[in-house]
Amino acid sequence: MNPDATPRPGRPRDADKDLAVLVAARHLLGEVGYQGATVVAIAKRAGVNTPAIYRRWPTRQALLEEAIHGPGGHNLPDSTGDLRADLATWVRIFLARADSPAARAGVPGLLADSQTDQARRRLLAIGAPVRKAFAELLDGAVDDGRIPPGVDVDLLFEILSGTTTFHALARGGDPEPFVSGFSEALYVMAAQGKPSQRG
Repeated sequence: MNPDATPRPGRPRDADKDLAVLVAARHLLGEVGYQGATVVAIAKRAGVNTPAIYRRWPTRQALLEEAIHGPGGHNLPDSTGDLRADLATWVRIFLARADSPAARAGVPGLLADSQTDQARRRLLAIGAPVRKAFAELLDGAVDDGRIPPGVDVDLLFEILSGTTTFHALARGGDPEPFVSGFSEALYVMAAQGKPSQRG
């Protein structure tokens, strides 16, 4: 591990510098691909030095994971009270994120490199705020009686994330037929609630 990997006491992270590094990483992924988006190239593009990057991210892989799977430029939507419409919005956002040049270039490389438990934990941590917001959307629909209790939020989230990623990388094309069909499928699954126990 790089000796500068652990943040040093008394040196708080600079949010503007963090953002500059993440933006530089996204741009380079789209321009030169996964292999070309090196820490040196990212640092040069962001106007920082490489030790500054390693003080924030322990490895290149961790940096690229956050650049691709972090919040990015898509704000999460507020609930409108119409779960079908809200799910369609979520599908559009996930599809747009997965279809970005950075994701198209970086996801295959990250999947090949993310074979350790530590890498999987990092991905879960990066996605935790988005997963929480999705859970709150479905919990709200349960609370006001639009869907029954017992929905498997984690399963639906993983279906949403995995299917949109696969579609963006492998299919593409006009997104609206996919958005319409897939969001309706998510709604049907959510509306099933907890499966009945049969003896």
